[in-house]
Amino acid sequence: MSPELAVGIKRSLELLLLPPAGPLWLVLLGLWVGRTRAATGRAIAVLGVVLALAFSTQGVGRRLVAPLEREAGPALDEAALRALMARGDAPQAVVILGGGLRSDRHERPHRYRPHPRTTERLLYGAWAARVTGLPVLVSGGVPRGAEVSEAALMKRSLETQLSTRVRWVEDRSLDSADNARASAELLLADKRRRVLLVTHAVHMVRARAAFEKAGLEPVAAPTGFLGTPVHSDWREWLPSADGAAINWLALHEIAGRLWYRLRGLN
Repeated sequence: MSPELAVGIKRSLELLLLPPAGPLWLVLLGLWVGRTRAATGRAIAVLGVVLALAFSTQGVGRRLVAPLEREAGPALDEAALRALMARGDAPQAVVILGGGLRSDRHERPHRYRPHPRTTERLLYGAWAARVTGLPVLVSGGVPRGAEVSEAALMKRSLETQLSTRVRWVEDRSLDSADNARASAELLLADKRRRVLLVTHAVHMVRARAAFEKAGLEPVAAPTGFLGTPVHSDWREWLPSADGAAINWLALHEIAGRLWYRLRGLN
């Protein structure tokens, strides 16, 4: 099985099993079971509805994300970055991982652009590169159906919009493990092992483990924290688009960690 096909199957299963689709399968199962066992069928269907509603609220999503983000460690401010650079084992490069892209033929000046998650990482990575003076590597391959790599879009954004030069472009990877392996090839060839790793806090533990397995020494530079509510009141328990997105990211990461553990990648 080709790597592209394997990634395609994995992502298709993810779409089918994670919310919003996952709980709806329970509703359908309940309706089917209810043909012969009414009480059991109703119970399964109600469970599906409850899960669908719960996994679309910010209250549930933030509480799923928060423990995952705590494992990533704290965000690094300027003082922390300067302290890192003063050490004998200071990082030797900034690595920014792609978080997806978007495309639409109506967009100008370019059809393809980084996903907002990728942009968050780019903003933080560009700032970290300016503070530390370290060279930058961007990592992200060509998603299925796209005509350009995430890394190429990241390089364009960094150099034309954020005044940050990119030294290495890793554009072959299809997932986090690929990010690590392909990035390690470029960095180790340049005798750079210790790196400042930039990705979302919820993704950091899995990414860091993959980079360690690839032979690098990543220093976590998490960004895009989602687990701390700006305000907390009854509205966070109402279904919302933001709530559904946070829950999806949390469950995606939990599933990703399980998948990597099964494959011996962390």
